[in-house]
Amino acid sequence: MRNRLFYYLPASALVALSAVIAAPARANPCTLSALQWMAGTWRAGEGHTASEERWVSAPGGRLMGASWSLHDDKPTGVIEAMTLVEDNGRAVMRLRHFDSTLGHAREDKDTPMLFVTSNCTTNSVTLDGTGEQAGEHFIYTREGNKMKFVGEFIHGGQPIRVELEFTSAPQP
Repeated sequence: MRNRLFYYLPASALVALSAVIAAPARANPCTLSALQWMAGTWRAGEGHTASEERWVSAPGGRLMGASWSLHDDKPTGVIEAMTLVEDNGRAVMRLRHFDSTLGHAREDKDTPMLFVTSNCTTNSVTLDGTGEQAGEHFIYTREGNKMKFVGEFIHGGQPIRVELEFTSAPQP
């Protein structure tokens, strides 16, 4: 009897261990608290274009963002206002675009773009477009003092891919 127990115990331990090893990896929940890694001031530049994106933790745990991409050789560019909030138990991003002078908004005054979180890890988030932005998505990924943005959008029926690699800006 003692020898039988000796043989069964290791086998049952192996079965339990294999169940743990074979368990699928789970993504972090896409909650606002899990996305606080985005907070900071992030800068990028290439050629005649400079960009900055800033995320701050705001009251209620939400994240407030602002970004701009401007050209030093012409008076054009884009400015964005963004917020990440909880909506029906999931994190969603609402955003609006403006021209470089804030004189013209791209979206209707009561209709911001809406992207919902679809996948999160400890250092990345994927957001998928809804409504007129269905089929579009973007991903933020942070590694140390770098944050990468990859967006896949549809403009005029044509796919457009945008990639930016930001570096954390020193705080004043």
